[in-house]
Order: sequence, then C-alpha cells, then structure tokens
Amino acid sequence: MKNIVRILSLVLAAMMLCGMVGTVASAEGVVELTIPHYKAGENVGAVFFLPQVERFNKLYEGKYHITIEELTGDLYAEKMKQLGQQNALPALVEGGETEWIQNVVIPNGLYTDLSGFLADHPDVAALLDETALAYNTTEDNKVFSISLPVIRPMGMYYNGALLDLGDKTAADLSWDEFAEKLGDNKIAFMTGENAWTTALIFSSLIAVEEGGADLLRETYSTKIYDYNQPAILNAVTKLQALLQNYAASNTVGAVYADAANAFESNNAAVIANGSWMVSDFLPDGSVNWSNGFDGSTVRGDVLPGNVALANTAGYGWWVPANVSDAEKEAAMAFIAFMNTPEELETYMLTEGGVCQKLTVSEEYTAKAQENALMYEYVNAVNADTIICPAVCDCMPSSIANTEFGNLLPLLIDGTYTPEQFCQQLTTLAEETRLD
Repeated sequence: MKNIVRILSLVLAAMMLCGMVGTVASAEGVVELTIPHYKAGENVGAVFFLPQVERFNKLYEGKYHITIEELTGDLYAEKMKQLGQQNALPALVEGGETEWIQNVVIPNGLYTDLSGFLADHPDVAALLDETALAYNTTEDNKVFSISLPVIRPMGMYYNGALLDLGDKTAADLSWDEFAEKLGDNKIAFMTGENAWTTALIFSSLIAVEEGGADLLRETYSTKIYDYNQPAILNAVTKLQALLQNYAASNTVGAVYADAANAFESNNAAVIANGSWMVSDFLPDGSVNWSNGFDGSTVRGDVLPGNVALANTAGYGWWVPANVSDAEKEAAMAFIAFMNTPEELETYMLTEGGVCQKLTVSEEYTAKAQENALMYEYVNAVNADTIICPAVCDCMPSSIANTEFGNLLPLLIDGTYTPEQFCQQLTTLAEETRLD
C-alpha cells in the first residue's frame, strides 16, 4: 500500500512538474508586449493600426504578441513622459513630446540606438526619407527612431456640386483667387479643440509668404515663440479676412465634428483635412450626410497656392533602453514588419500618402485607382508643390492645443487686430518657456 501511495505521489509530482514546465515554456516562448497607444478605440488611426497589429501577431504566432492598451490622443505624449520619469516605458513608443525627447531622452541615452537595426535591415534603410533619417540621427551617429517612409501631405476637399474651379485646381490659384471662386460658399473653420481645420489653412497662408515655408520647416524642433514675424502677421491678416467673410455659421466654438458636419451638410463647400477623411465621403459614410450632401461630388486637392502640409522631420517609433533584450527584439521585429512593402502598400491604401522610394506593385496601383477620391487627393501634389509642416506642429503644445483656438473668436469679431493677435500669441508662447 505504501508503495502504491509512493508511486501515486511520484506520478502526481511528475504531472505537476510537467504542468509547471509547460507554463514556463509558454511564458518564455512568447514575448508579450503591451503597448499603450492612441490609435485604438474610436481614433481614426485605429482603422489601419489595430488590424496591422493583428497581422503581426498572426505572422509571429508563438514567438511575439502585441497587445494595444488604449490611450486618447491628447494624453499620449504626456503619458509617455510620465512613464519615462517612472522608468516604466513600454517597449515601443511612437514619437512623444519633442522637448522631453530632445532635453531628456536623447541626452541621457534613454533609447536604443537603431543604427544596428538599419544595418541588419538594408531593405528598410533604403526606403527611409533622408530628411527624417537625418533628423533622427544624433551627432555621434546613433539613430533615435524610425519614421514610416510614407509622406501624407494634407490638403483640402471641396464640394464640386457647390464650387466649380473650371479647368483650374487649387494649385493654380492664390488664396485671393480661390476666395473669388468661392462666391457665397463657406469654409468649414473651427475654433474649438485645437482649431484643426483653421490651423491647416493658417499654415498654408504662412507657407506662401516670403520665407514662410522655411520658417515652418526650421521651427518644428525649436518651436515658434515670436509671432510678430512678417510671414505670420501677413498670414493672420489674410486669415482674419477669410474668417470674417467665408467662415461657416457654426465656426465659433466648433470642434472637429462640427466642422465635418458643416461640410457634410452643404453648409460649407471647403474643408482642410488629411487623407483619412476620404472614408467619410464613401457610401459607408453616408449616415453622416444631410441636407442633400452627396459624397460622390467631393474633390481632393492641395491648398491654394499649391501648398501641402507634411512633416518629414519628426520622431517615429523608438525603443527605450531599459527594456529587456527579448522585448527589444520583438519591438524591432514590429518596426521591420511595418516597413515591409506589403504593409506600406496597405497603409497607403487605407490612410493615403506616397512612399517615394518604394516601387509599388501593379496590384497596389489597380487597387488605389478604385478609390478615385483618394487617388486624386494624393496625386494632387506635383513637383512644384510647397511641402512644409503645419503651424500647429511648430507651436509650443499648449499654444497649439488650446490657446490658438481660444484667441480665434477675438480675431473674428475684431476685438483683436492681427497685430494684437500675434502679440498675444507671442506673450503666451513666451510664458511656456518658464514651464
């Protein structure tokens, strides 16, 4: 009897050991990454990003697995900064607060040098935009982050049923000429949230001023603190005239949803926005149409003056220095995956944009042309197009996210002259230096 009990005990112990070994193997066999990110939930970026993560998980099933933890876009940069201060960053971070990266992360070596990754992945290196790579390369030739090589220039959409440009495009017209074409039609401006659609038009007005495009390109990193400069003052003067004469009736206090609604209800003939808005004008987006609006009449174009807004010098995906080697390996595998031709083509089909160094497949071209509006929007950019960052990317974050929009109603009702508006922006921007 004792022998039987002993044997049963040994068998049970063996079974428990096998179970424990199986658990350990499972835990050690799959590298799990939990990545907080804003491209989740209702965010428009989730439409592409979440399926991409699932494709990666399927490809590397049993080896790597990424789980996305939802954060809202307005909290993402601050959350990453907080996690960095707690030495608890995830294995993959996309961008972040510029000042924090430049003043803390890079100087203190809190990142993994990706120059070795590029040496091991020449196919990825060959696709990268030179400006983006140079921006991410430190003085000692370390590579901080990898930005997707897809440029997504932002322009505008206009309602062809309300606005007829004839044989012209916005690239052929100055803002004054375009305003004449508008007649009684309106523009979907907004002053709420970060005044996004208004900021894009303001950016194009700066870009066509002498030295304006270079100003935007040069201040992406350093930020603009002096708004009394001629290019900005002249642009504000023209912006005030547009707001006072061509703003949709719901502009003051409007958030993005209100601006989109103005356009999709025939209460505005023009809206500045990115390529992601194309889906709003396809049949599936018709649930938001009203007042006789028909998405099939929408045209995609650059902004007047032949301006498209895109920042090619910015921070992309990076890997913190203090994560484990296994996590670094998984993180870099995802960066490589995102930059495969198949994923880049899928990204461009979903989000729009162009990858200048990628020879696209015939299947991609055929598929891209199926979405006529996206194809028109993306290919409105020509060799003479002025491409520069949007002004909101060149402002201190509090100015871009809050103060610019808060001041716009005072510009619209004439409480502020353009000079006073610029001086107030300057004062508020200078105060951020003390934070």
